[in-house]
Amino acid sequence: MKLEMISSANLDGQSNQELLQFFSSFHIQGLMELKYDRKSDFFGLYKTQGKDFRTYFLRDQPSGKIAASASFVIREVRYANETVKIAYATDLRVSNSRRAILEWSQHFLPTLEAIKADLKVNHFFSVIDMGERTILNAFLRPRTMRRNLPRYFLYRKFNINSLHGRFPWAPTPLQSLRIREGNSSNLEALVDYLTRKSKYRPFCSVWDQNSLEQKISRLPGFKLSDFLIAFDNQEKVIGCLAPWSPQSVQKLIPFSFDGPADNFRQFLKFGRLFGWTHPLTKPVSSSGTEAPLNFRWLSHLAVDNEDIFESLLWKAYERLNRQEFLAYTQIDQDFRINPPKSWIAAQQPHALYSMTAPAEDRPSYVHPSETLNPEIEGIFI
Repeated sequence: MKLEMISSANLDGQSNQELLQFFSSFHIQGLMELKYDRKSDFFGLYKTQGKDFRTYFLRDQPSGKIAASASFVIREVRYANETVKIAYATDLRVSNSRRAILEWSQHFLPTLEAIKADLKVNHFFSVIDMGERTILNAFLRPRTMRRNLPRYFLYRKFNINSLHGRFPWAPTPLQSLRIREGNSSNLEALVDYLTRKSKYRPFCSVWDQNSLEQKISRLPGFKLSDFLIAFDNQEKVIGCLAPWSPQSVQKLIPFSFDGPADNFRQFLKFGRLFGWTHPLTKPVSSSGTEAPLNFRWLSHLAVDNEDIFESLLWKAYERLNRQEFLAYTQIDQDFRINPPKSWIAAQQPHALYSMTAPAEDRPSYVHPSETLNPEIEGIFI
């Protein structure tokens, strides 16, 4: 097999189509059986995260078909008062061929070392869906130490929370809050708030006005007015979030739901009759057609307390159409953004891992004494 690489500097239309076809042939198994649809641009999602990325793939010989692929997205973030480069390993897909599996494991570590040397990357990370047993067994629990693979260190466990509606007894928003859209007049106050919060978020993506404006410019359809900003009675910013739809770069198409997930979908249909909930998209197994999940990620999420968070959720939820729901990431220890008890929610467990070469020391930030929680946003997963 032959290893090939595409980067942000040498995009190739033919390889783009081949990767789209290969990528769409895989279904993610978990509470839902999902297929990711990148439309016509396999790299579109990567462009929302930064200007540099690399995609490696193995091409079978002599058929010429892609047998395995993985991508590394390079991001500039803030850590310990310095701007550093991190690389997210994502979209690992390997065919069932034993030869492809063995050859890919041989290339994986040299690939990390090449990226570190060429692009001056400081840290490597990977997000693992804790329901994907194949990946857990292949990388986190290797059966033999003879395999030339990176070491994985658990950094933080987190959930992807989805909010689908409110029970009738949900408390109303705080009357003392003033929630406004982002605009040029409150941009300075918003930047100041996010900058202050960034000191407590290792590997954050916004730490000044320039980094915020760059992030906004990379998200298709995203505008400053999408921000919902909470002010107290002294006109001080005390919370913010910004819903964003990923539909323009990636769609998640449900093929089937397992027993508990299907029961939840049926409950949402029932709750819709009373105006409590928004329904989930029908899976292909029921409808016979491919239709994406309709949701909006809550990006730039920062709040001073739980009541402010719930008040912002009310405003964000009111802006949705009746087919959409909200989703956001929550690290286990981040209790301020627990799904409110009066909201109808679901959770999917994930984990953020740090990757190193076997000879490297364990990163200091994964030590149990480190209490600050890193920034993990769903729009970048």
